[in-house]
Amino acid sequence: MADDLRRKVVLDKLEKANETLGNIQRSMNINDIEHQDNIGELPDFTSSKSRTAPSIPEDSKRLPTWDAFFQHNEQISLTDRNFNFNTYYSLPTSYDSPSIPVFVMHHGAGSSGLSFAQLGSELFKIMKGKCACISFDARGHGQTKPIDSSIELDFGIDAFIDDFTSLLNYFFLTKLDSSLNKQKLSIILVGHSLGGSISSFAYNRFPEQVRKHLLGVAMFDIVEEIAVKALQNVQHFLYSTPNQFTTYSDAIEWHIKQGLSRQHASADISIPALFKRSSSGKVIRITNLQMFKGFWGDWFTGLSKQFVSLPTCKLLILAGNDNLDKDLIIGQMQGKYQLVVFQDSGHFIQEDCYLKTAITLIDFWKRNDNKNVVIKTNWGSKA
Repeated sequence: MADDLRRKVVLDKLEKANETLGNIQRSMNINDIEHQDNIGELPDFTSSKSRTAPSIPEDSKRLPTWDAFFQHNEQISLTDRNFNFNTYYSLPTSYDSPSIPVFVMHHGAGSSGLSFAQLGSELFKIMKGKCACISFDARGHGQTKPIDSSIELDFGIDAFIDDFTSLLNYFFLTKLDSSLNKQKLSIILVGHSLGGSISSFAYNRFPEQVRKHLLGVAMFDIVEEIAVKALQNVQHFLYSTPNQFTTYSDAIEWHIKQGLSRQHASADISIPALFKRSSSGKVIRITNLQMFKGFWGDWFTGLSKQFVSLPTCKLLILAGNDNLDKDLIIGQMQGKYQLVVFQDSGHFIQEDCYLKTAITLIDFWKRNDNKNVVIKTNWGSKA
């Protein structure tokens, strides 16, 4: 009798479970679940999906656009690199200065050119238009797209470097005014995280016409030893990071709460650039960091030694209490580069402390550019 009773209870529970499962399956249209390639991107089963065109959720606030920070947003086609590069830039409004700094910015993995929006805007305001600020979406990021998508994409360090050198050479030849004014240009390579590594390794690969104008390299929050160790935990980070949100505002708030961005003024422009609107009305992450996995190994190898040995002026800005590795410690003791630490910043220094970063970069340019030096003397004057 007891066995029959237990059997009946089990059968009742199975019947109820099957009924519940059937209801769930009927309530959702499996064909409307958008396919996601990014790791950690899971279908949203919290609400049923209609066969009709989805309504696009409105963001809770009006978000800024690129033109509040840069003069131009242009797609530049470089056929030799097989990419249409999405660029943001502001050119000098005046050349009435002995030296015109050109800040060329390269973002890190998973980011975009608008990570430098606030920094570029501050630099331009402080310099009163007597500078240039250039930023862009690297391959695999933002709105930069391959020309021929059938060609297998390379995300090794050399591919990024060749993109960077080709793009800067293009700007130098076509955008930076007359040959007379070019003599005033002082180019500073500014790289965050992976972008810092690319900037350091790219220095010696620029054509001579560009390299003779290179004043220095500024790296933001990247130390080789720490970066290599961090790659060991990147799979966990990717799995725990959502790749879709209901609205852009939701994406911004999540990044703020996680401490990945500390300034709403920066996050409001930088975070939406990482996402695109899907057919379901949700916003999904553009860059699939998982596709870079086979290339991580060479992104940072030898970076510290390369940075210290560069035959130019060098600036390293770190966030918090990050430790230097051996090569950077020795280089710092020998006075081979300038080190600045922002205790109130997270990893995205250019976003969290954009005003302080702008002031630091301008000071770096002023102190190291001999075109700014004016020697006054009374030699030869009559007594």
